[in-house]
Amino acid sequence: MKSMASRQAYSKIFEVEKPVIGYARFGRVLKFNKYLFILQVILLVFVFEFLVIFFLEDYFKILSDITRRILEDSYTGNYKFLSFKLEYSISHGRLPTLQESFIYLIVSFLSLLFLISRFNPLPKYISAWLIYVSFVYFVSSFYFVFFSNSFPYTERDFAVLYILQQTGVFLFIPILLAFSLSIFTFSWLNPLLNAITIALSLTYSSVFGGLRYIVFAYTLKNFSYIHMPAMFFLFGPLLDFIYIVSLYSLCLYMTIKLFQRKQEAFYQWGF
Repeated sequence: MKSMASRQAYSKIFEVEKPVIGYARFGRVLKFNKYLFILQVILLVFVFEFLVIFFLEDYFKILSDITRRILEDSYTGNYKFLSFKLEYSISHGRLPTLQESFIYLIVSFLSLLFLISRFNPLPKYISAWLIYVSFVYFVSSFYFVFFSNSFPYTERDFAVLYILQQTGVFLFIPILLAFSLSIFTFSWLNPLLNAITIALSLTYSSVFGGLRYIVFAYTLKNFSYIHMPAMFFLFGPLLDFIYIVSLYSLCLYMTIKLFQRKQEAFYQWGF
């Protein structure tokens, strides 16, 4: 009986001293205007996709003319994609010799061994990139050492695949950036900044994509097809993804700097 009474007294003390936890603010969230979001997406996608479609054929025609003037003995062709007639110019390429392929195979294999060994003093992020580069060249050189005569691609196949890839990038940029940037709806200046970001991305892609094509065409002409895998897996869509993300990050940085002095007007507390 005595022990039961002590337990009841203890429980009453615990109930009195038990703290009462109330609601608390867990953070701040940006105000979201769904109507401005939908309006931004529709306008940005419609305007920039219209510009891409309108200038697409002219862009590849100008790029083809520039390539033909820079590279000698190049020939011109065109590829029909949907309702577009995309023009390209490309020089004749060549298969690598057995000696060239064997040298690339040995160098890439030794590079892989060094990069994955404990004697590698390079930082991990640099080592990871160099391992990726070495592996691509190892696979490419291995193929040309043993299966060179069955290589199925030509410089024309490369040119067609490149212009289709670049067309996809042009069409993809407005959609991707419009949806990812239009979530910022706390000011009417956001659509202007988002439109500038998409315009810069398309401009950069046009200039960089054109220069990259000329360098690739020059490489195929003066070196060999052994570099073709690297052109796509190392310097193709991967670089497109990097500069798109970079310009997206720059837009976010400018958005924060532009509105940080008036952040109380654009944030609301979350509970």
